[in-house]
Amino acid sequence: MNFPTQLDSVEVLKATTNDTSRKLSSIIFEEEDGTTNEVHITALAITKYKDDDRFYLFLCDCDWEVVNDFLLDTLDEAMECAKMYFSVDSNDWITLID
Repeated sequence: MNFPTQLDSVEVLKATTNDTSRKLSSIIFEEEDGTTNEVHITALAITKYKDDDRFYLFLCDCDWEVVNDFLLDTLDEAMECAKMYFSVDSNDWITLID
């Protein structure tokens, strides 16, 4: 399985598989014309910008597009957030960069 090495111009430290049959969540966006668009979250990634000590938990769609994110103080907090809100356990993560 292929994993992105970067998302939104930042290196990916950890990621889940992007299994389109497993919907972790969904987000509904309202378009300018009033219609709605539902985007399914099928993967998560944890990233860290080099000039920041905090970690981002990226919520991604089936094409690894970042749909939303959480900013957290530690890697452990990012993993705990993924577990609490998306039922992603520690063994679901693939480490890309230590």
